[in-house]
Amino acid sequence: MTLCVALLLSLSVQFLSAAGASADMVTPATAPPVRSLTYNVCGASAGCRSGLDLPSWTAVVAGEARDWDADAVMLQELCFGQWEALRGALSEYQGVWTSTVGSVSGCAKWSDDTRFGLGVFVKAPAVDRFAANLTVPTGLEPRAVLCARGPVQGRTTLACTTHLAQYITPDNGSAQALAHIDAWAAGLPVIVGGDLNAGPQYPALDPLRAGTPGTGPFAEADENDRDYFTPACLESAATTCHSGEPTTAAGQKFDHVFLSARDFHTVRADAVQPETGGASPLSDHLVLRAAAAPEARMPSGVAGDLTGDGRPDLLAVKDDGVLRLYPGLGDGKLGGARVIGLGGWEEAAVSHRGDWTGDGKEDILARIGDNLWVYPTTGSGELGRRLPMGGRPTGWSNALPLAAGDVDGDGLPDVLARSTTGLWLHRGAAATDGAPSFAARAAVQIGGSEWAGYDVLLPGDTNGDGRADVWARDRATGRLLAYTSLGAKPLSAPLEPAAYLLPPATRRLLVSPGDVTGDGRPDLWSTVAAGGAEDLELLPGTATGSGAPITVGTGGWQGIRSLG
Repeated sequence: MTLCVALLLSLSVQFLSAAGASADMVTPATAPPVRSLTYNVCGASAGCRSGLDLPSWTAVVAGEARDWDADAVMLQELCFGQWEALRGALSEYQGVWTSTVGSVSGCAKWSDDTRFGLGVFVKAPAVDRFAANLTVPTGLEPRAVLCARGPVQGRTTLACTTHLAQYITPDNGSAQALAHIDAWAAGLPVIVGGDLNAGPQYPALDPLRAGTPGTGPFAEADENDRDYFTPACLESAATTCHSGEPTTAAGQKFDHVFLSARDFHTVRADAVQPETGGASPLSDHLVLRAAAAPEARMPSGVAGDLTGDGRPDLLAVKDDGVLRLYPGLGDGKLGGARVIGLGGWEEAAVSHRGDWTGDGKEDILARIGDNLWVYPTTGSGELGRRLPMGGRPTGWSNALPLAAGDVDGDGLPDVLARSTTGLWLHRGAAATDGAPSFAARAAVQIGGSEWAGYDVLLPGDTNGDGRADVWARDRATGRLLAYTSLGAKPLSAPLEPAAYLLPPATRRLLVSPGDVTGDGRPDLWSTVAAGGAEDLELLPGTATGSGAPITVGTGGWQGIRSLG
């Protein structure tokens, strides 16, 4: 429903009640643990706006969130005064807001601030806010997508809402909204709830169901509610169906909750009418309550992937001592930074290439002071409890150890360490009870003393022989040198790829994430001087060397101490 379109039916239409909800109603006692709700509150339209005063309205809506024990609350057609009141009432939640219309007269019922838009609340100590406008035809009501990123049941999740419109062709704006969500999620679990102005079988929902490479396909919360299956679904004995319980007074289902399918299972949903103590309904929509169980994310198996989306990611240590993760977006570009390590990282050397704990997920290797640590990852980018590297946990202050992948070809990750004496291979051992360790073999010198003047780059297996190869930048000349791994033997003579001259004076930091563009050739990320600041560029690999640089991060990279 919109401010611009009249209600489909008059208020004389009987509102659906809780008693009319699905016979397999999902209750707080039976629902899976990850809870969310979406609600078009009709905050501004006189035809469907609640007759309650602001304190009473706030108490009912806040009560719905608490009764459902909702982790995420997504609200549409929300006046700023309503959002402000809910923010005060839901003290255990963090709220984000975006305005779609600068002033709507109907919002004056709630506040002198008559802005109108969307709100999201997440039960978390802190969240990050993301918002973007959708492209709509000239003269029609603006639409937007709003997300909050924060912990949901201990796992960083993107909770989003949008209010789509049928005048955004061809799909109500769902593809636009999903493109923003995919970039902001960058591999994280996603919950999307909103008024999509499309019934379950409308093609407008196809982009959400199909998903994109970052978010993957989505499951709809009430796709398994057999009370609302179509005859065709019932006849075929389907387990899921593009159907669902009506969520509007007109008997339509326009409100939906979608969850990233690889992150959630056992999805459930119910539409309920909030109790108002005999007053008229709060809105021409019902509250759609959704629940799901968290799914253990399977590793993607892609080298350099920390978020489980099949795309290599970038680590950056900033001069404020914070470790940031920049999720890769699959084309060499990067999503917004996520802080994954608070304080104490300013002198750390970090890298990630290989599973050191045996859980199938890529881990982070960090030299901090004289110690070498392995940080297991959750599969979504967060860090687990750090573990000392078995076999040699200390004695690293005069070396630069880097996780290199499987250099010797034995199926286990290895570390390459650069020191004043050369380049050394420390061979990895199989993890025992999740504990990382080096093999009980002496380190092997595979590069001479010239490596003291080289930056070590780790592009992965570039020739398909099952061994991770090694590149280097000669800091004196800026030349890029490519070495083929010979296992535990000294490296072969280097090749000098054409078109690569990367002087440290203009390209201070350089890292190889492997193949981030999907063409099978290793690529580079590099800072580059841009006036008094630094940008980040992608240097795509080609058959003849380096393609034209592509700016993927503008300004601010001068504050980054190291990349990994």
